[in-house]
Amino acid sequence: IANSITQPLSILAEKLKKFKLGKTNELLEWKSNDEIGTLIYDYNNLTQELERSAGLLAKTERDMAWREMAKQVAHEIKNPLTPMKLSIQHLQRALKDNIPDVKELTEKISQRLIEQIENLSNIATAFSDFAKMPQGNFIHLDIIPILSSTVELFQESEQIEIKFQYPENICLVNGDKEQLMRVFTNIIKNAIQAIPENQEGIIDILLEDNQTNFLISIKDNGVGFDMQYADKL
Repeated sequence: IANSITQPLSILAEKLKKFKLGKTNELLEWKSNDEIGTLIYDYNNLTQELERSAGLLAKTERDMAWREMAKQVAHEIKNPLTPMKLSIQHLQRALKDNIPDVKELTEKISQRLIEQIENLSNIATAFSDFAKMPQGNFIHLDIIPILSSTVELFQESEQIEIKFQYPENICLVNGDKEQLMRVFTNIIKNAIQAIPENQEGIIDILLEDNQTNFLISIKDNGVGFDMQYADKL
């Protein structure tokens, strides 16, 4: 009699020890409609309810991950659009005024726009495949033309002067061209946004060769960060 009472309770205790949230947990069987049967019935109900709750939680987490990724992709896509628009407007004015070097300017702006469009296309492709943002294609490249091309995209920003200083020698780094362009685009755009509209903006970009590495400094004369948010930087 003692064994008939303690054995199902021992099995129940063992199941509770092995219980894992988010995993499929085995239900128990008890044919008698007695106190132990009630206990096992409650255990089975609780197990099924927890599995349903875990499923809803997992779905919520997936939905949140999708939303966060969508926000990130929207951010990455939106950032180059403003300088691309400025470049096209600059080209339109040049064509209208029929400036002498309009053909050379057209080729220059077209090349910059093609680079940015390819960048946006790769981001969109990666998002459609969902997995993650594009993996880095790291190669040896000169960082000066990448920075120069990004700076030129913003040169037509109103009331903003961008100064770019760099060494005369080639500055080779091991990096991904598209990801570097996105980083520089984001930082320069943030610098422009930090400058009040009624203020002449100055952005100083300095590329230094420190023999073993390169240091890129981007400084603006905007409002800066409020000190109350300093601990979040």
